[in-house]
Amino acid sequence: MTKGLENKEGFKTLYKETYGPLVNYAYSKTNDWELSKEIVQNTFVRFWNKRNDINIRTSVKSYLFSMVRNGIIDHYRKEKNIDDFEAIQNNKNLVIEPDEISIQNEYKFKYGLKKALSSLKEKRRRIFELSKFEGLTYKEIAQYLNISERTVEDNIAKAFKEIRNYFYTNNLI
Repeated sequence: MTKGLENKEGFKTLYKETYGPLVNYAYSKTNDWELSKEIVQNTFVRFWNKRNDINIRTSVKSYLFSMVRNGIIDHYRKEKNIDDFEAIQNNKNLVIEPDEISIQNEYKFKYGLKKALSSLKEKRRRIFELSKFEGLTYKEIAQYLNISERTVEDNIAKAFKEIRNYFYTNNLI
């Protein structure tokens, strides 16, 4: 069994950390978001079902990237889309180290988040930071800023929407 994945909590943590980079990696090979998400989802299902039989000699992340790569190839084989399959096999980008991709995606995310936060109204940004970075509850934020909990809730929701829109409009997702 893979260390750290003996329970669902360890698997959930792995899923949260690697889902985005894996989808981005798959998209870089397929140019299809839905297909990429489907391949990654299937990868996690296979990984969970075989977790007791897998013997990983590299990092778990590298192993998952390899599984996604194989999932892409399998997809094109099944679809008998030989031209695309051959293009993927001949694509030199497939040998990029998964850790390098993860680092690039993490940097892109952190840079994008910093920019997205700076684009928020000052009050909304402060409320968001108090909640997400300082761990205060909505009630604590409301008391601290002398506003209603509903105002805190609305600002957090709007901040998420604006951040998401920033990522989409700047092609960071």
